[in-house]
Amino acid sequence: MRLIRSASVVFTLAVLASCTSQEENFKKIVPIIKESPSARAQVIAKCMSQHLPPETLDQIAFYVKSQRSEAKRLFCERLTSGLASGKISYVDFKAIFQQKK
Repeated sequence: MRLIRSASVVFTLAVLASCTSQEENFKKIVPIIKESPSARAQVIAKCMSQHLPPETLDQIAFYVKSQRSEAKRLFCERLTSGLASGKISYVDFKAIFQQKK
């Protein structure tokens, strides 16, 4: 659960920061990510620039089966790839990154 909360900050800021509804913005951004390698690189770079606590990195490393030093990069790349390929829908994205109280 901590992983989801920490990651939600990363991707909510990176992908869904605008005045339009989140779903509308998501629908605009995904095709751009799909078509543009430079847009994917920018999303990955924004994701990578976010600070994550060591315990969150340990959790990510466990799930992506990597060393902590590679965990954030792999997570960011895989999330971006999932968005670009359509494997992660808006409903999935929202469910994954919605903060539970």
